[in-house]
Parts: sequence; structure tokens; C-alpha cells
Amino acid sequence: MLRRTLLELAEEPGLLMPVVPGTDVVIGDGYCLVRGLRWATVERVRLADDTVSPTIEEVRELARSFELPHVTWWLGECTRPDGLAERLEAIGFEPDPDQPHMTSLTLEGPPAGEPAVEVQRVETLDDYLRARELDWEVWHVPEDEREKQREIQRDAWPAIAADERVVHYTAYLDGEPAGFARVVFATDAAVLMGGSTLPEARGRGVYTSLVHARWRDAVARGTPRMAVSAGPMSTPILEKLGFQAIGSVRLLRDRL
Repeated sequence: MLRRTLLELAEEPGLLMPVVPGTDVVIGDGYCLVRGLRWATVERVRLADDTVSPTIEEVRELARSFELPHVTWWLGECTRPDGLAERLEAIGFEPDPDQPHMTSLTLEGPPAGEPAVEVQRVETLDDYLRARELDWEVWHVPEDEREKQREIQRDAWPAIAADERVVHYTAYLDGEPAGFARVVFATDAAVLMGGSTLPEARGRGVYTSLVHARWRDAVARGTPRMAVSAGPMSTPILEKLGFQAIGSVRLLRDRL
């Protein structure tokens, strides 16, 4: 039962985030649509065979109403019906160009290694915006998108700061911000959501230190376990820290 719970937490990260200005969560019959500024994901997919086609059309209509260019479906171990990813590919869905595959992992003991750099929790709006800028830099977010996100994130900060489940961290190398990470503390585990290190700071323990910081806070909250769905860059690092793979997630994009 715990394994399935951890899988669900790893496979449905969008449903754990607080709804803030510019975002929304639509609860459908057998699915959930998580909307951001220019993107949307379909998560917690639990469909009967005969409801797949009408659900696809329903999701497309929702996405068009939000003026979104595409929707990405998260299809993991808990997805139903079996074989849904293959069915969607057969009708034209494409592997997500940014992240086509993720590995679901868990950790139920202290991570290996030792923290090597200073990590601080984000406590102020300025710190939060600085951390997000670092994250956008790592992921090469275009400037026009950053400009929109700055306004949205500034408006969202009061709701984020008030939600005690969500914590952001900044890692410092030689006194300068070098890494960003986020965690959501669910009832059964701490769910890692996002971790990024500036290219020039990689290989110096920044990512490892961010994992240790989140583990310490998870233990302090009485949930000494972590779950995550990670991409191919993060998965090998997490496995070296002791995370165990328990499943995989395929991300398929439906271009509208």
C-alpha cells in the first residue's frame, strides 16, 4: 500500500502544488488537468477503455479554452487503462521534447554522502525571485517567458509563503547562489519537485546538499521518506545517494 502511495505522489506532482494566480487544477472524470501559464499536464489518469476517446476530446477542449498550444499527459505505473501510452502514440501523441521519460524513485533512509555547500530556505519574496531566476537560467527559459513569470511569481508569493507544505531552497557556492530546489511535504512523504544547479557549479556537491537539506526537513516533520519522478540527468545522482527506482513515467505531448 505504501509503495502505491509513493508511486502516486511521484507520478502526480502537479496536484500537490498550491493553486496560485496563473494556475488552475480541473478535476475531470478519471483525470486531472493541471494548468500553468503556457502549459498543462494531465495527471492521475484512471480511465475505462471506452472513455479514452471522449476524454481526449474533453481535455483538448479545455486546453483550447485556456489558449494552450499543447497538453502533456503523465502516464505511469498507476495509469489506467493498461497500454494507454501506446494507444495515444498510435493516434499522434508525441514524446515530450523536453522530458519524454522520468523514473519514479523513493528514499527511506538518510541520503549517502555529506552536504558540501550552504543551503538556506527561501523566506522572502526577493529570495524567492532570485531562486526562480536561477532555475530559469538553468532551463534556458526565454526572456519573454521570464518577464511574464516574474509578475506571476510575485503575485503568487503570498499564497506560496502561507502554504507550510511547500518549501524552496537556495544553495550557495562561494557565497553566490548556485542551486535551487523545492519540496512538498505530503502526509506520507516529502515529494521532491525541481532541483537545478548552474552549469559552472556542477560536480561540487550542490545537488547533493539540496537533497540533504530536504531530507533533514522531512525527518523533522515526521515523514522520513522521499519520493520523486526524475529525468535522466537527476536519476543517476539520486541513485548514488541511495534512491531506489520503483517505476517510470512516460510524458506524451498532444499538440493542439
